[in-house]
Amino acid sequence: MTADTSQLLADLKSTTEAVKNQDWVAAGLGGATTALDLLGPVPSPLSAIAGAGFGMVMDLVSFLEEPLKQLEGDPSPVSSNSRSLDGAGRNVASAADSYRESSDKETTGWSGGAGTSYRDTSKKHADGIKALGQASTAVSHALSGAGQVVAQVTALVTGLITEAAGKIIPIMTQAVAAAPATFGASVAAAIPQVVQIAVEYGQKIAEKMGTLLASSDNLLRLLQAVLGTVEAVTTALTQLSAGAKGDKVR
Repeated sequence: MTADTSQLLADLKSTTEAVKNQDWVAAGLGGATTALDLLGPVPSPLSAIAGAGFGMVMDLVSFLEEPLKQLEGDPSPVSSNSRSLDGAGRNVASAADSYRESSDKETTGWSGGAGTSYRDTSKKHADGIKALGQASTAVSHALSGAGQVVAQVTALVTGLITEAAGKIIPIMTQAVAAAPATFGASVAAAIPQVVQIAVEYGQKIAEKMGTLLASSDNLLRLLQAVLGTVEAVTTALTQLSAGAKGDKVR
């Protein structure tokens, strides 16, 4: 039995909306509106510590920037590929609409079961073709949405590191200022405070990275649903074409 291509099209539209509306983004991030430019290299938020003259603690806090290296990417291919997929989806959908219209015009004067059967088969073909275009649109939204979420996490992580640096610098400033009077004991006492701040913000950053991972898993499930529906559409179109050839032979 041939699958209902109109239902498959409706399923893909529903999944596309879920991808587009970013229903897959886990709590803790919210809607992603960050520019894709942040996917590129980000200036070191910890450079302020070294710039303030406290390079001696950089080894203790440098791990905070590791996630930024993992998140770094090139925004250009993301944008261009997303646009290409969206354009392809629109073109396929337009072709499906044109096919549907031409089929209706060609059979205007047809009557009886033959005309009804031809128009019904043409409609199913058109819905199937449009579903394939819808799938391309879904992947386009997934690609751009994923890029935006990664960019948002990059911004959040950068903000957290900057915040940590903002707390560390005053502590080290006071410690170094008091060093002559304390024979360096103030600096030694400041080190555990610096480590504590780094650990605290490392945990906050880990939470954001975990949220990104959860969001990625959610998006992957939606894309798997898209691929499953595409397979069903392809099978349906093959069966419809085979049926049409059989009708011609008879």
